[in-house]
Amino acid sequence: MTAEPPQVPPRPATCPRCGAAMRADTVRTAIWMQERLVVVEDIPAQVCDACMEQFYDDDTTDALRRLTEEGFASATPKRELLVPIFSLEGRIIRPARSEDDLYVDY
Repeated sequence: MTAEPPQVPPRPATCPRCGAAMRADTVRTAIWMQERLVVVEDIPAQVCDACMEQFYDDDTTDALRRLTEEGFASATPKRELLVPIFSLEGRIIRPARSEDDLYVDY
């Protein structure tokens, strides 16, 4: 028995975030679970052509929620990835600021 390919939801007219055109696609996302990084692929989504925001239908959201709640116990990894980890420590350049540049929100 072979699994059915993911069904891509129908295309909405415009992005609810920026108003640009949307397209149906399959995407991947990274999820942190404590100190473990998990990548999920083959996620049916609507993707904005302008802001690249991704939107999932309710069934897709439920499937992702179930996987994360169970800690991916019922899922078998498709493959594994070696991920380099970089740090920004010591690489952030901040210009000198005067008191006039400070913003205080009361």
